Amino acid sequence: MVTYFPTFELTDGETVVITTGEDFEPDAVVTEGESSLTPEITNGVDNTTPGVYEVVYSAVNSDGYVGSVSQEVFVYNPAIVPTDVTGTIVDANNSARTGVITLVPGTTNIFHCTDMGFAGAFPLYFMMDGDNMVVIPQTLAFSATEVIASYDPVEKTFSVLIQPYGFDYNFQYE
Repeated sequence: MVTYFPTFELTDGETVVITTGEDFEPDAVVTEGESSLTPEITNGVDNTTPGVYEVVYSAVNSDGYVGSVSQEVFVYNPAIVPTDVTGTIVDANNSARTGVITLVPGTTNIFHCTDMGFAGAFPLYFMMDGDNMVVIPQTLAFSATEVIASYDPVEKTFSVLIQPYGFDYNFQYE
């Protein structure tokens, strides 16, 4: 007897970008061999609030094996005009800790930094509203519950406080 595990094809891909107010309908094709399965969908997308949200699709095959896949959905407001903060940053107190800030493809004001603190591997998504840095809703690494961050356009520096740990970082462009 052959066991076929659930396989998933995300109709819109692993990453989806929508604008605030735009509807998002999760959709996936799930199969077990030649048979179709109906996925259970956990969808926490708030299309009224800029952020990065995770949608989880899961299904159980006829042998009871569970499979799942995740999809990232970015919600952004194209009316917000950002300061461009792309580039490489370095921790002012630890030159071994660096991060790269890039604009999230398909958005105009949501940025991703590969490292903004903690153990040297703390990725962070944020939005720039002019010079104002806004940490957007997202699942944070290392069970962090909140990130308070700001950008100083004169000094071109970032301040980051990771809670509940109280870890405080200052980054500047390399």
